[in-house]
Amino acid sequence: MQQIYKIIFLSFHEDFFYKIIKILINIIVIIIFTSLSSCSLLINKKTSFLNQKNLEQKKEFRKLKKNKECLKNYTTYKNIISHGDNISFLLKKSGVKINDILKLIKIDKNLNNIKIGQKIYWKVDKLGNLIKLKWYISNFKKKIYKKYKNEFKYIKYISDSILEKKSIYIKKNSNFFKSAYQSGLNQFEINNVIKAIEWQINFHKLNTGSKFDLIFLNKKTKNKKVLLGVKLNNLDKEYFAIKAFNGKFYDINGFNESKKLINFSFLKKYRISSPFNLHRLNPVTHRISRHLGIDLAMPQGTPVIATSNGKIIKAQFNKVAGFYISLKNKNYYTTRYMHLKKILVKVGQRVKKGQKIALSGNTGRTTGPHLHYEIWIKNRAINPIKAKCIFSEPLTNSERMKYLKESKKILLKLK
Repeated sequence: MQQIYKIIFLSFHEDFFYKIIKILINIIVIIIFTSLSSCSLLINKKTSFLNQKNLEQKKEFRKLKKNKECLKNYTTYKNIISHGDNISFLLKKSGVKINDILKLIKIDKNLNNIKIGQKIYWKVDKLGNLIKLKWYISNFKKKIYKKYKNEFKYIKYISDSILEKKSIYIKKNSNFFKSAYQSGLNQFEINNVIKAIEWQINFHKLNTGSKFDLIFLNKKTKNKKVLLGVKLNNLDKEYFAIKAFNGKFYDINGFNESKKLINFSFLKKYRISSPFNLHRLNPVTHRISRHLGIDLAMPQGTPVIATSNGKIIKAQFNKVAGFYISLKNKNYYTTRYMHLKKILVKVGQRVKKGQKIALSGNTGRTTGPHLHYEIWIKNRAINPIKAKCIFSEPLTNSERMKYLKESKKILLKLK
């Protein structure tokens, strides 16, 4: 047997072994390469799968973001509360769902008692959902309501403003206007000071040594200063003007005599035959034209009284108005009386509220005896019926109590 092995072994040349080893190495290399290719394919498949999943997730995320942005597409509304307004009506008018209105009022029933002059801001999305509401109760307080998971949450009172005090001294050989500029006030702020207290004093007759103390609300977010209070010491006499929630200024007792500037008693005595109307069909010309006042039906010869103090700037005749009078108040408004029978005053004459200035008639372009009455504020005609709210409505007892409570904070800063 051993002889047989020797014969076989010797019969092969050493090249044979070399070839065998080379073949084995090639086989091993092929196996390794095949294995690596399979792994690479698996990895590529896995990577491709992950990339595809990633793309799907990105698409889903974009879709969600787009939906979220759609929901964020909202409209902002703002309103200053006037006579007859209430929170439910205003929200419903802007398209807010009834359920949202009921939920909002349920968490704070005080919203039903929102006052004239207060401000509200609210946001409504395209679906009619109320997103947020801000209620500005006063110059110092505001309530914020936000919607969380279909329910409203009252956040808190927030003040993003600070009070700032400034003083103006009337120096020798100077006046209010020069002294105000030197104190750092701009034209807008000076005008606000004048409007706030001009019904109590004459700015052209201030004495040297007079002092104004002013309180401003300095809004951080808007870089805006709002005048809240004025104190004037002139010849050892003190005058106060403090801003109320309705935007008007009153004295320390809650009164403002300028609110009684116009006497509207005649509106109750005579029938309004033609109201204020910017698109009225003129009964004489039969064309659409503006009727910038009201017509009061009254017999010819009825005494016409001045509804305010002022100076006669016109007393003349023209074809349309007939005999007419223009009476200018020293503040910023003018009253006009037309179609008169007789004028009893002259241009340049100063008259007092309640003084007889003319007799009513039927002159000019008319269809019958009446008095045409207009009120103009800063070159713009306003409805005399609505003007009653501007000139003649003082604070009610409850409003005065609220004013006295709020004004204490300003008074403490002024004194």
